[in-house]
Parts: sequence; structure tokens; C-alpha cells
Amino acid sequence: MGEKDLDIDALSALSSQLGRERWRVLSDAAQVVATYLVCHPRVEAVRYPGLKSDPDFTRAANTLVGGFGPYVRYCVAGEWRLWEADARDVREQVMELEVLLGRS
Repeated sequence: MGEKDLDIDALSALSSQLGRERWRVLSDAAQVVATYLVCHPRVEAVRYPGLKSDPDFTRAANTLVGGFGPYVRYCVAGEWRLWEADARDVREQVMELEVLLGRS
């Protein structure tokens, strides 16, 4: 997986499928995860349309309603990975990522 842009149109369709409440929960978790990854010393880059530094931010902000979706791409040691936020407590998700990053 490369630094391919997240497809904003696909995210918009996904938001309709998931419904407003679930979309918001997943988007909120992904926003926290993305912010955490941006600050992590082992992470070289993060792509999430909810980050103002993301090249898709402006389009996503004008297209997506109620959040930016559950998918966060991040790069460690030159390898792009995908994190899909879920409905668990976001602290659990961050701790899971911390363990994964510790093994990288």
C-alpha cells in the first residue's frame, strides 16, 4: 500500500451506509488515532483527511458530513499501513497501536 489518497467519494458513500451515529463514533476515534500517530516518534507520515496537514483536507471538509471516516494511513520504516478505527474505547485503540509500533 502506497501513499495513495483516500477516496473521498468512497468515504462519502461509506458514511451513508454506516449512518450518522456510527460514522461519527468511528470518525471521532480515527481523529484521535491520527493525532496520536502524528506525534509518535516512529511514525514518518500520516494520511487522514481530518488532519489540516493532509492534502485532501479541504475537499474532505467540503464533502464529508459528521466526520472524516475510520481509515488512517501511516508510514513506519518506509512501509505504509492502514488503521481502521472501530467503536472500542479510543484509549484501547491507541494502546494497541503503541504495542504494534513497539514491535515495528
